[in-house]
Amino acid sequence: MEMDSTKHSVEEVLELRRSNMLYVNSEYQRGPVWTPTQKRKLIDSVLRGYPLPLIYLHHIKTHVAGMQREDLEIIDGQQRINSLFEFKEGAFKLFDPVKDEKEARFPNFIKAVPCPWAGCNFDTLPAEHKTRFLKTDLFVVKISTANAHEARDLFIRLQAGLPLNAQEKRDAWPGGFTEFVLKVGGKPEIVRYQGHDFFAELIGGQAGSARGKARQLCAQMAMIFLEHRKNGHWPDIKTQTVDDYYYKNLDFDTSSGEAQRFVKVLDKLVELLADGMRRKLKGHEAIHLSLLIDSLMDDYTNSWQGRFAATFDKFVDCVNRDKRTRYTQNPGEFWTNYDVHTRTSSADADTIRVRHNFFSKKMFEFLSPLTLLDSNRLFGQLEREIIYYRDDKKCMFCKEDIPWNELEIHHVSPHVQGGQTTLANGRAVHQRCHPRGNVASARA
Repeated sequence: MEMDSTKHSVEEVLELRRSNMLYVNSEYQRGPVWTPTQKRKLIDSVLRGYPLPLIYLHHIKTHVAGMQREDLEIIDGQQRINSLFEFKEGAFKLFDPVKDEKEARFPNFIKAVPCPWAGCNFDTLPAEHKTRFLKTDLFVVKISTANAHEARDLFIRLQAGLPLNAQEKRDAWPGGFTEFVLKVGGKPEIVRYQGHDFFAELIGGQAGSARGKARQLCAQMAMIFLEHRKNGHWPDIKTQTVDDYYYKNLDFDTSSGEAQRFVKVLDKLVELLADGMRRKLKGHEAIHLSLLIDSLMDDYTNSWQGRFAATFDKFVDCVNRDKRTRYTQNPGEFWTNYDVHTRTSSADADTIRVRHNFFSKKMFEFLSPLTLLDSNRLFGQLEREIIYYRDDKKCMFCKEDIPWNELEIHHVSPHVQGGQTTLANGRAVHQRCHPRGNVASARA
């Protein structure tokens, strides 16, 4: 096999394609598979001067009746060449980074500057950008071989490299949330991204191993943590939702109070659980533990901390015990209310919410008694959350939904008359509906 590296302009490559001298061998090549978004972004890259990957061609010389014919069979680069050809033929318009934000999802530094080709097809491109497109050099490797099977073998080897997975693509995104996840989740091959001890010591393995799994878990944990603290919202943690969160948080402040709170919670989990006395945490356990610690840290005296590791071990033991009842007529509650929800639709928002409600309620029971730091505060953050989700976020009095920032907890048996501050005696209510406020109008 001989190899020749050269450059051809886009215009030259498209002329070869139009003259049928450049083609795909459908015997081993797949057909066109790129989405319209991928095609538009490729052209946008060309116009921005971004270099494109190498194109590999099989240079074939055929002698027939004393004459020689030369052809170029595409080994790698079919999708790029198709996209360039279709744009030149007027098949699609380019993205407007601002107007097409939902689909294009360009970072802010691109949206902040004018885009002369926004919404253009080839015919409506400004003249200078038409020229830039056609004269852009493509780097081409031409392979010559007497054995056509070598070209196919090269194709297989070029495709054999592992494509970037979802998290590896996110790691390449610009923006604050990317930086935060890299710093906390870790990418140890880069000195400044050694990651938090939580992922190395409690999740297991090096933070940068398994192709970004620690960073993906970090991103999912942070998403739920930040959204839950902000408005009591439960996001799902599926691939597209995580991608969207990265995009929507390009301006995320890694030094913000909320970001530092997440790190502080991870610090506390390492302090409490990194004693080497239990197996590594599962992803769902890490999510619920971080939310639970966040609820406990500010409202209660530190007496719970000495019992926390044993309490979590007790929860895990109950899950394992009830797992053995899953095929019986009456499976245990730790199976039906928690463990089964780690197996089906485990990334769905409702599933995460159901799991956490059960987890926090049982951990609260196991940790009790908890002593509030503020003796004037009747319900702590953890009790408020348990009651809020137990009552389906609806007000006891008006039956309407309660936004997280309007939540108050009402004693069914009045506190002033000796009613106990317990989960059973607490109900979720609006601030406006609380009996110490405008309860009469709420009941009307």
